Amino acid sequence: MQSGGQTVEMTGRFYQGDMYWSFDQQGQQMEMYRIGNSTYTVTGGQCLRGTMQQGMDRDEVDPGQFSDQPEENPDITPVGRDTIDGEEVLVYELSQDGSQEPVTYYILADSGYPRRIEAESMRWDFHSWGSVEPIRKPEGECQSMPGGGMTADGGS
Repeated sequence: MQSGGQTVEMTGRFYQGDMYWSFDQQGQQMEMYRIGNSTYTVTGGQCLRGTMQQGMDRDEVDPGQFSDQPEENPDITPVGRDTIDGEEVLVYELSQDGSQEPVTYYILADSGYPRRIEAESMRWDFHSWGSVEPIRKPEGECQSMPGGGMTADGGS
């Protein structure tokens, strides 16, 4: 993702609504976990634990929400075909609500799963559908976040 002239590269995985992210922020490695309604942030050798009070709904991060049945969205049709790393994809260009920036979706032709989603300021590459390990909480002791959790803006 690009923001404020800087590029942030993130890796992560999703498993049944849980998620894990790893990224470098201002030279410091950060890991973020969401398991059920609990959150964990690990940085600088410290772990903070909280609960999600607001923010993303679990269904929004569950890859199972993507349909392999194109007939469920008959009004959305591909604008073309392409290949990414040898995999055939259907290309869709959609406008997002409230944004002038179109988003391009590259959907695997054989399974209907997303392979890549990109816009001017970000690119998400997906792989390993259905073959990731469950997300487990970080090892070691985690301190409770002041106030008990995260809000929608990431503060406590």
